[in-house]
Amino acid sequence: MSDIDYAAVRYYEDVEIGEALPSLSMPLNWTSMALQVSGSQDWTPIHHDFDFARESGMDSIFYNTGWTSGVLGRLLSDWAGREGWVQSLRFQMRGMNGNGVTVLAQGTVTGKRVENGQGLVDLDISLGNDQAGVTTPGKATIRLPLKTGDSA
Repeated sequence: MSDIDYAAVRYYEDVEIGEALPSLSMPLNWTSMALQVSGSQDWTPIHHDFDFARESGMDSIFYNTGWTSGVLGRLLSDWAGREGWVQSLRFQMRGMNGNGVTVLAQGTVTGKRVENGQGLVDLDISLGNDQAGVTTPGKATIRLPLKTGDSA
């Protein structure tokens, strides 16, 4: 169970540049991958068929883009709180996260600004695993409410 307080509100003014987001870690296995493939209706064999993956030149099956986006989105939305909003999310899949690894999603605040009455927080984010290191670097911008009562 997560220790995230989903009722909490994170305010723009309380965020510090250099602040690290609480990381998100999870082991990956065939069962969780089959559930994800089924749920997303991505029946591409490279995501669930070991033989097909090897015949395609891969070491193993691996998670798809939707799963990667979902994990990074969860990292950001858990941190942003119930009034926060993921305004932009960009990432590059440079490596694979597949069967038998433990993934780690991380983020760091790199900047903040107020534009048009909105508190915007920029972050460097990444997804990686215990075998390959960082596989997926990225950037995101989160919109957070201002304590002054302005709309964020």
